[in-house]
Amino acid sequence: MATEKDDKKQIGLTPEANDAIAAIAAEHFGGNQQDAYRFAISYSIGAGLDLSDAPTGGYTTKYHAEAVESGTSLRELFLILGIGDPDRPFATAEKLAELGVRDMARRLDGNETLADLLINEVDVSEAEPSNAEPTSVV
Repeated sequence: MATEKDDKKQIGLTPEANDAIAAIAAEHFGGNQQDAYRFAISYSIGAGLDLSDAPTGGYTTKYHAEAVESGTSLRELFLILGIGDPDRPFATAEKLAELGVRDMARRLDGNETLADLLINEVDVSEAEPSNAEPTSVV
């Protein structure tokens, strides 16, 4: 198993994803690519994208790894969710960002909106029944 010392210090994207994040950030994040990068990580987790689909190389440096988090929030999140190597949270985050940017770009180019990307398409009829008591709105 890797150790924290083996984790990445610099994170980035492939050239293709770097071009895509520039366009996504300009259109949807007021030009802030760092916010778009963080969003891509979250999007990947929510969409259940598979880390093994991320490229194993070809990334160019975009940020110092600690620019996407402070403390240990990524490590703790990935450990709780069972995503990637908990001793290499920045390497995991880089792959999630790559996958997220690529998938977001594909969907946005297909005329979906950013709001469409956030919709969880769950068929309510197939959802697990809740044991919770119904609540009334007053």
